[in-house]
Amino acid sequence: NQITIGQMYVQFQIPARKAPNVPPVIMVHGSGHTGACLESTPDGREGWQPYFVRRGISTYVVDQAGRGRSGFDESVIHEAAALIRSGDTQKGLSKTPGFGRIPDNVAWTNWFGHLEPAGSTILTGKLIRHGDPGDPQPAEAHGNNYFPAYPISAVDSSVVARTAGIDKAPAGPNNYYALEYYKQLVPNAEVTLPGSICASCDPQELSPANTWTPQDLALLVEKLGGAIVATHSQSGIMGHHTLRILKERGHLDLVKALITVEGSCSLPNSGLKPEDFDNIPYLALKGDYTPASEVCQTTVDAINARRAAGKGTAKADYMKLDESGNPVFNGTTHMMMLGTNNLDVADVILKWVDANVNGKSKAREKK
Repeated sequence: NQITIGQMYVQFQIPARKAPNVPPVIMVHGSGHTGACLESTPDGREGWQPYFVRRGISTYVVDQAGRGRSGFDESVIHEAAALIRSGDTQKGLSKTPGFGRIPDNVAWTNWFGHLEPAGSTILTGKLIRHGDPGDPQPAEAHGNNYFPAYPISAVDSSVVARTAGIDKAPAGPNNYYALEYYKQLVPNAEVTLPGSICASCDPQELSPANTWTPQDLALLVEKLGGAIVATHSQSGIMGHHTLRILKERGHLDLVKALITVEGSCSLPNSGLKPEDFDNIPYLALKGDYTPASEVCQTTVDAINARRAAGKGTAKADYMKLDESGNPVFNGTTHMMMLGTNNLDVADVILKWVDANVNGKSKAREKK
């Protein structure tokens, strides 16, 4: 039998009335998620995809190759199981892929708050929001007068912390274990796909994630005849690999802009150089709680150094929402496309696109 691997699920919406001179936007999710995180929020509000469509922009949302609706390669699991059944346990285990996944408590401590005291587990510790009493971070880290801009109140009351199933019940609060958001988290099943070698990249060995999704994104950009590529978190470096692949094919001009939301901006890792962005606008964007990225700043500075030398024309920006002075961005989390201020963040991106991709200076207003 033969199966197809490496394919990428894509869903799209094309507005009946397109905004003039606006290229399509391809949105790519990050680790542990699917394109669902770009469709709507955990509390049922409008997500980035429909919001962009209502602004007249054709929008394409993907599930990374090997993830979610794209499917994964189950044959490697069957092969490993067959080896174990035949008695070659060591070889079978070595071929068994390790499925990474963001557990609920890690999602909490990564995006929304802390687990206290230090060294505790979800059974012995207490989950504390940023800004809650007992928040271990100093006020200057993010301020004590606001909480995460996220629908933490959107919970499923039928999901409760277990009551002494194995040990005593977790310290809670219970509603922090029942966030609707947790239901979006899925395994990173792309580990079942093979990796590859990139001669111009450092390091040269690429993971499955950085092999297949960039290839598929490059194909999608080519089929669309050009697009803006917007990535988040884990997929940040994938957007850069996509540009490298298109460059190798002589199609770099099809990328109308690269947007990286709290993801990697490394040019050496992806085999790119600052001059590759002479005609491609570049935006790196961060929220409130995530530290500024030295790598993203280095990339933006390298691109802008060419502008200072009179080389290239496209703009490169590193926008730090926590330094904007606008209180609407207080508490912007890593998962900002799902936050209570998600459309305000979307407006920042749309305004930047208007100014740097479409040649406009006026942002679209929310309706």
